[in-house]
Formats: sequence, structure tokens, C-alpha cells
Amino acid sequence: MRSCLVEEEMASGLEGRLAGLACEVRFGERLAPYTTFQVGGPADALALPKDEAELVELIARCWAEGLPMSVLGGGANTLVRDGGIRGAVICLVNGFRELGLVEGDALLVEAGAGVKIPALVRFAAERGLEGVECLAGVPGTVGGALAMNAGTAERYAGEAVESVRWARLAGGGVETLPASRITFVYRGARLPEPGVVTSVRFRLRKGDAEALRAYLKEHAAMRRERQPWGVPCAGSIFRNPPGERAGRLIEVAGLKGRRVGGAEVSRVHANFLVNCGGATAADVLELIGVVRARVREAHGLDLELELKIAGEDLP
Repeated sequence: MRSCLVEEEMASGLEGRLAGLACEVRFGERLAPYTTFQVGGPADALALPKDEAELVELIARCWAEGLPMSVLGGGANTLVRDGGIRGAVICLVNGFRELGLVEGDALLVEAGAGVKIPALVRFAAERGLEGVECLAGVPGTVGGALAMNAGTAERYAGEAVESVRWARLAGGGVETLPASRITFVYRGARLPEPGVVTSVRFRLRKGDAEALRAYLKEHAAMRRERQPWGVPCAGSIFRNPPGERAGRLIEVAGLKGRRVGGAEVSRVHANFLVNCGGATAADVLELIGVVRARVREAHGLDLELELKIAGEDLP
């Protein structure tokens, strides 16, 4: 484990290199509170820009100083290892929450990357707009929904995206990127190069507001019944193999309720791992290994992770 003296020296050096920035920067901040799993070690520097101007300035400084940058977003579908993340971690929880119709186009909704997904879904439904109801019950933020191309087994967020605003990590200002330049795949969206999405424009369709509200109510009840609620988790852990459901494979393998330390295979839905209290990233990773090995033994299939893993293990 890094000594306190070494950590203090690193923080002091980073403070000087990032001094004078408009955005808030926290040094040595634990990332667990910034993830829905509530697990994770410290960031060397956690940067919390409130708007695009602060983000552009931050990226330019990190680029000039040769500091590695990574994006945490809203912290859903992410496991941060216990050793934390080196360099600057960009988190958008302090801003980027604008949400509204684009002037002159009643079917075009723009949402900041920090907007909570339920807020976007409700905003569209109240106006009788269809296209993002596939995100009902999905945790996290709009930026995360784009990055994961979130949705159901039949429909995905990427189908409704018209464009995004983004800033390249290689520097430069914020620009508009049309959806045609984004490669949407199963549970993923590939930008032309690494960058930070600041907002997303969705092209929606006119629908029936009452029917949409009823759908959302029914879907929310179904998700609460079939997925764990009230405990820290990161959403689905594994991708569904072709023609199969990862949750069913794990359940048939007898793994519901299996625990490693504070991490447990959910007793409600087997493709969710939950933090029962005090879980470490090492616990979660060990449990993932147990699940993969048992499913391989029982079904002859190798489960692929949907969960994103970031950072370093403890030395």
C-alpha cells in the first residue's frame, strides 16, 4: 500500500500542476461515494467541472501537464478497483443538468450528460414523446446511458440519438457530433476518439401521454419486482449470450445468494451483484470469477462482462 508520505507528496505535486482551475478539484478523494456500487479507492485528482467552459479548461491543463484523464460520469455500471485511479478523474455530478425541448423543434429533446435518466424519461412522457421509454428503470445519467447504449433487449437509447456535444480528451473546444459518427453496439457506443460527452439530443416521436405514463408506471413496478432495489449495485454484470439470459444461467448454476466478503449474487436477479455492506472491489472481482467458473462448468459458456472496471488493484 502506498505510504501516507508518498500520497501526500503526490497530492502536493498535483495541486501545483492543477492550481488556478475554475473547476473544483479534490485530491485523494475516495471514489466509492461516486459510484452506484459504493465501492472504489481514491482518485489522484477528482475534477468536478460545472459547465463546458470549466471542462475545456481542465482538459487543456491536463493535456499540457501530461496527466492521464478518465471519465467517471454518474458512476453506474462501473467498478473502481481498490487502488483507485491515477491522474485526473472527470466527474460531471456538479453540473450538466439542462433538460428541455430544442427551440423550433417540438420533437427534439436535449439533455445534459448529468441529467438523471428517470428525469429524462418523465420529461418525454409528460409531453407525449416516444423514443426513450426503453430507459425506464435504468439507473445513472444520460451520459452513462449513451456510453452503454442502455435500454431493453429489444430497443436501445442509441436509436433515438440525433447528436451529442462532446470535448475530445486530446484538447480543443466542445463540438457537435452527429449520431452517424457514433458506432452503437450492444451495450456500448464508440466515439471517434476518447472524449467527454456534455449533452445528448434525442429525436423523438409524437405519442400518447396517458399511454406513456401508464407504461412507465407498469414498467417501474416490474423492475422493482424483478431487480434488487435499496441496496448498492451497478446494474447487470454480464452480457446476455446469444439466445440466452445471463441471469437464468447463473440462477440454474445455483449461485443466487453466493457471497464473497460483502458482495453477493442478488437473490432477486442473479445477473446483479449487490454490496451488502463493506464490500471491496476485490470481493466483487472474486465473486465475478466464481460466477464465471461455475457457469462455464454448468453450461459450457463464458460470460462476458457488461460491467466496466477501472483503476488499479492495491499493491
